[in-house]
Amino acid sequence: MQHPYRNSLIALAFALVAVQSTAEDRLPIHGIKGNDDRVLVETTDYPWSAIGRVNSTLGGFCTGTLVGPRQVLTAAHCLWNRRTGTWLPPCALHFLAGYQRNSYLKHSLVVSYQLSGNDALREARKAPRPGQDWAVITLAEDLGASVSILPTAALDRKHMSDYQQQGGVFLQAGYSRDRAHILTQHNECTLTGFTNNGHLVLHECDATFGDSGSPILLRRDGKYHIVAMHVATDNRQAKGIAVTGAAFHDWLLILPPPTPVSGEIKTCQLPARAFQTAMWN
Repeated sequence: MQHPYRNSLIALAFALVAVQSTAEDRLPIHGIKGNDDRVLVETTDYPWSAIGRVNSTLGGFCTGTLVGPRQVLTAAHCLWNRRTGTWLPPCALHFLAGYQRNSYLKHSLVVSYQLSGNDALREARKAPRPGQDWAVITLAEDLGASVSILPTAALDRKHMSDYQQQGGVFLQAGYSRDRAHILTQHNECTLTGFTNNGHLVLHECDATFGDSGSPILLRRDGKYHIVAMHVATDNRQAKGIAVTGAAFHDWLLILPPPTPVSGEIKTCQLPARAFQTAMWN
C-alpha cells in the first residue's frame, strides 16, 4: 500500500529543488561583485542619518549625503534627464534624510543645485563625464540640528596609504534599486586604483543602480569622512567608479553658505513624457 504522505513528500522535494534552482539561476545584479556583501544599517544612528534618498517627481532616485545643514552631495547625472536632454528643475527634487521603509528622519524640498563647481555643464546642456559627476544640492530646510552632517576629506594615493597605515578602513552605503527602501552598507571594501588625474578611483564595493551618489566613507578612530562618491560601474573590469575627494573636497571648503529662503517653496510635476532621470551606475 502506498504511504499516504508519499505523494506530498515527493511534491515538496520537487518544490525545494525548484526554489534552489531558481536561486542559483537568478541573474547577477549589476555592480555586485562576487558575493553580495551588503548589510542593513540603522538610519537613526551616526553616521547613517546623514545619508538619504534624492527623489525626483518623475519617480527616479539616487543616494545623497548631507555635507552641510542645507547641502547634499550627490551624483550630477542624477539631476540629468536623459530622455529630454535637459537638467531637472530644483522643484522636482526632494531629499529624505535617514530614509527607511517609507519613513524618514527629515525631509526637504530643493531650492537649487550647483554642478561640479560651476555651471559649465548646465550651459553646455550635456550629461557629465565621470570625472565631473558630482553636484551639491541646496535644501529649503536646515536639517543640521536633527541628523548627522558628514565632512569630506581628500583622497589620492598618498592619502589612501596614510589612512590605511593609521588603521582606517573604507566602506560604502547607499540605496540600491533592488533594496530601494533600506539603507545598506558594504563594510571594508577595497579601493583598487586611481584614474582621471586622481579624480576617479576604482573600487570593489557592492553598488548598483540607485547607489549613484552614495558615499565611500573612511572610518578611522570612530569617525567618518566622505573620501569618494560612487557614480558608475566599469563592466569591463568589474569595478565600481567613484569621484574622489580630490574633485570636490577643496571646493566644498570654500562654498558660501546658502542664502535664506524667501517665500513659499513648492514642488513641481514634470510632464509624463519626460519619463525619469537616467541613473547609469
